Amino acid sequence: MRKYLSTYAPSLGELWLIMLVLVCIGGSLCGAFVIVIAELFFTLSPQTVNSIAIGAYPLTFAVAIPFIYFRAKESFIQSKLRNIPLPEPLPPTLGRLSIPVFLALLLLLVPAFTVTIEPLTMWIPMPEWIKKIFESFTQNGWVSFVSVVIMAPLFEEWLCRKVALGGLIKRGYSPAKAILWSALMFGIIHMNPWQTIPAFLMGILFGWIYWRTRSIWSVVFMHAINNGTAFLLTHLFPELPEDASTLDAVGPTIYPWVLAGSVIISVGVIWILNKTVRYE
Repeated sequence: MRKYLSTYAPSLGELWLIMLVLVCIGGSLCGAFVIVIAELFFTLSPQTVNSIAIGAYPLTFAVAIPFIYFRAKESFIQSKLRNIPLPEPLPPTLGRLSIPVFLALLLLLVPAFTVTIEPLTMWIPMPEWIKKIFESFTQNGWVSFVSVVIMAPLFEEWLCRKVALGGLIKRGYSPAKAILWSALMFGIIHMNPWQTIPAFLMGILFGWIYWRTRSIWSVVFMHAINNGTAFLLTHLFPELPEDASTLDAVGPTIYPWVLAGSVIISVGVIWILNKTVRYE
């Protein structure tokens, strides 16, 4: 698949087909089909159904990945037949930063940026089905961890950054437009307003990092930090409601200081990355 993706430059329309039809609809139907089949043959408790639903997360991409594979292979073959030189991908770079320093900066940036953008969505009520998923995190420890902290970053970053953002840049879109479009798609595939807005904003940050580093692993790492933090908090503070915000967790007295500190850290780290992580 990797060599095929070197020539694959899907149009904006094709990307929306992948995201809306193949992922949102096709993937959801695949997951639902697994649950229905399981319930036909077994008597399942609600907790077991939640475990199956969480564990079946990779099926969200069960229709999209084969489609992308065959479209990318077709593009690769056509390029070979027409003797079109294969593009040389830019190698990953961390600019002037060492790997430990880069990772440490990302560890600071992701939680700080999450708190910074939180006021934009605190007014949106969490859907009941999201609350049930969050409740199941504490009941399905390892299944939830693998699905949310490992599988989701791998699949979603590959799709939204490698395929979508990278494909739009190959197609001639400016980095800014490619980042915004891929971030919007990243938000939409979460399929609810409570997650769409923060996912869109996080997608802009992830997209900018991917464009600067050309490293899919850097954004997988960031995504894992984001999801892992939420996963950890649900286990450390089970008494907090599923829709608790940072304000609820720290209280109104400390919250302004936490928010101000998060803004300062976010701006500072982004400034450092902007100055250091680039092709010289």
